[in-house]
Amino acid sequence: MKNREHAFLWLALVVTLLLSMTGLGLRTSNERLNKTVVTTADYQLFEKSAQASNVPMDKVLTDLKASGVKTIAVKETTLRGLAARGEVSIRSYADFSAFTQVYQPDLWSTLSPSLENGEISPANLVVVANQPETARFLRERLGDRFAARQILNFQADGHDYFIIKSELEQLDKSKTAVKEFDAQLGFEDAILQKLKSMGFAIVLRPGDTNGSNQDYLREYEPLVRDYNVKTLIFNYNRVSGNPDHLDVMTKLVDKYNLTVGVIETSKQLGIVPQEGLDALMTATLYPINRVYSTSNDDFVTSVDERYYRWVRAIVDRGIRILYVVPFNDDKKDASVNMNDTIATVARFLPTIAAKGFMVDQTTTAAGLNSAMPGAGHRLAVSLSLLAAFLLYLLYLWRPQRKWMLGISGLGLLACLVVNLFLGMDFSKIYALAAAILYPVFSSLLLLRYLKMNPHHGWLKQLVNSLAIILVINAMGMYTIVGSLADIRYIMNLTYFSGVKIAFIVPLLLFPLNYLSVTVPRKDWRVLFRAWLQKSPNYLALGVFLLALAAIYIYVGRSGNDSGIQVSSLEIRTREILENIFLARPRFKEFLIGYPCLMAMVYLYRRYKNDLLLLVLGFGVMIGSISMVNSFCHGFTAVSISASRTLGGLLTGLLIGSLLLIVIWLGEKIWAKYQGV
Repeated sequence: MKNREHAFLWLALVVTLLLSMTGLGLRTSNERLNKTVVTTADYQLFEKSAQASNVPMDKVLTDLKASGVKTIAVKETTLRGLAARGEVSIRSYADFSAFTQVYQPDLWSTLSPSLENGEISPANLVVVANQPETARFLRERLGDRFAARQILNFQADGHDYFIIKSELEQLDKSKTAVKEFDAQLGFEDAILQKLKSMGFAIVLRPGDTNGSNQDYLREYEPLVRDYNVKTLIFNYNRVSGNPDHLDVMTKLVDKYNLTVGVIETSKQLGIVPQEGLDALMTATLYPINRVYSTSNDDFVTSVDERYYRWVRAIVDRGIRILYVVPFNDDKKDASVNMNDTIATVARFLPTIAAKGFMVDQTTTAAGLNSAMPGAGHRLAVSLSLLAAFLLYLLYLWRPQRKWMLGISGLGLLACLVVNLFLGMDFSKIYALAAAILYPVFSSLLLLRYLKMNPHHGWLKQLVNSLAIILVINAMGMYTIVGSLADIRYIMNLTYFSGVKIAFIVPLLLFPLNYLSVTVPRKDWRVLFRAWLQKSPNYLALGVFLLALAAIYIYVGRSGNDSGIQVSSLEIRTREILENIFLARPRFKEFLIGYPCLMAMVYLYRRYKNDLLLLVLGFGVMIGSISMVNSFCHGFTAVSISASRTLGGLLTGLLIGSLLLIVIWLGEKIWAKYQGV
């Protein structure tokens, strides 16, 4: 009877996994299309760096082009930007009026009649243009963004004066920025024309305005059309036109088949929120790609580490738009920072090309499939998890048939109700369940195999043990990929948030597996009672404290928000592994998981000590958890995660073999010491 139950559940597991193949197909097809990497440089920030370095901007652009940059991102010109170039002067009305009345009374008497047309706040900005061309630009652009009552414009003493009677905002919100109110004025044709003439493709960074006039939205389409723009990355925290005129941007994206760049947060958890972005993505069916801003590296002082983070962003994290700004190391001159940045780009692009990515295009892949897996797919995933859970119970606990039937019936009913009748999307929960269940299940089967097959040869035991770990965990990887399959996960709009749980819970369940295999169930109560009645000792306390420290390091090094600093040696090791493999293997797999597995098979076969299964089994479990967890990152391509897993296997077998040699030599030395 038990054998029939096992066979039926294994068959059910395989069938339901096959029925959930839709998710794998959707995700891998999108990943095959999304292989183009675009490196774009921020025009305004490089211009600012060029000014500080006393270097002509044309030379900087030439150097960027020589390094391989084919795309330049251009932001809208601002009042402060014009002031930085010396084309206007800006003061608050309070400063302007006080200074003029004291030091230029004749000018003040000339201006006074023009200032009596409306109430002016002391905080309102007064902009003075020196050249007629600048004045015409300001009249046009301010007029498109503010109502007539909000702009006071007049001429005196050969200058044009603009008083903006509207609430403005601080556009530069970086921590080191001086708090200054500013206003965006649209894109300058002169800049765009220069970039086009130099052979650059252009990425536009539209920005919204606090003004009450929406005429500025008409400016974008001619620019997109005339300069063949294919990518938009919205600037600051709002989509232009949001909320009442968002349809303008929606139609623009659809009409010109534009890609919208979504910027990843500095902590790599989701994207930077921008008002109206969700509505725009939904209305246009997600024509998006992710952006990694190199300003996220400003806390890093090593150029090599910056380079490594860029490579990791593309390979590990699935970023396809690298947004380059000049390095901001305050210990170096601006010219050194800028030169280091350009040199790093020149080093980075060949590396990425060698890893199989296309770097000679000016836009990322368009037309990614935005389909969402339906209720039938989610039902198949949930049923596969139910079958795997029932198998785990059967091997672990061997419950009576009535209990198995009851759990099966309730589980089947829950799967049907949640997925078909309620239509709830529990994809992230399914992924978390797989990340917990399959490593635990694989460790249970491994322990059972080693305990029940001592007659197998060492090599056969090792091959079978590896097969158990790899095949069972592969089912978990497959389930996770199928659950986190649609474009929202690929683009990190929503992400797997159970990393810490998935790392801890399987370790907590492993002792249960160990007891199930090594202690008859009827003796569990006696064992627990005896353990609880033991008096604590210093050795037990020391082991407990060491375990807490190990757990702290283990959990602290897991996930994106790690609180434990990475050593320079480890960074260098990572770089070496990145050069050898497409994606570096995880340390938890090749330094802990596989070596512990090989040592466990060898030592348990020789000494038959169950404690070896417990101690080394924890190491095997850590490797299994890491292996499955690699696939929990929906933004990482399945091929990259698979390559990382294969690299971990090959490297782990090598290090495990070296460990076995050390153990064998240790045995020989010990035997000689003991006189055996």
